[in-house]
Amino acid sequence: MVKRISVFVCVAALCWWAGAGELSASDLEPSDPLYTKGRASVQLASGALFSLTGFPEGSPTLNYAQANLRFGWMLTSPGPGKSALRGNWEGIAEITNSIIFKGPGSYMGGITLLFRYNFVQPGWDLVPFIQGGAGIVYNDVYKDETQTAIGQAIEFTPQCSMGLQYLISRSWGVSLEAMFHHISNAGMSRRNNSINSLGGFLGVTYFFDQILD
Repeated sequence: MVKRISVFVCVAALCWWAGAGELSASDLEPSDPLYTKGRASVQLASGALFSLTGFPEGSPTLNYAQANLRFGWMLTSPGPGKSALRGNWEGIAEITNSIIFKGPGSYMGGITLLFRYNFVQPGWDLVPFIQGGAGIVYNDVYKDETQTAIGQAIEFTPQCSMGLQYLISRSWGVSLEAMFHHISNAGMSRRNNSINSLGGFLGVTYFFDQILD
């Protein structure tokens, strides 16, 4: 897990350097306005996550369908030029709801704070992205004392994703995303073997017209 976080931080640092510059109005390319600093968006993404049973040892199967409502705000604008790392930073607040369809418990729900880097190339309608963050989640899995992975009602959820967003208009986009999702309580409970899951999501994004200063 530490290695994954370290790699993500290094990539994020490179992306920050590549996107640090700000665009003037005359520098904007056709695909840039949706990713201009201050632009807001709302996204609905849904999919499923499947636990890596036995990773770590003793973790049960816990598979769940998840729906996420995300509110995004562009923190920077893409820099000038056509570098492969050209792009911008986006902050995302997420409300998440999960229905467990295999394994102990039935429900999980919480909030997450994410940071996304969008790789914005001039004139492209296809925008790759990477994102990472963490949040808290309420669950009823902990009530099943036959499992040792989740030991309390409130757990932490660090996660990272990569994906693609296709801009179908000047206001709408559709996305495909792959996610690594971790659930644990940082040793606050004696039961903390944790759950590690992989999954995929489809999303629809609406970009608001107004730029917020």
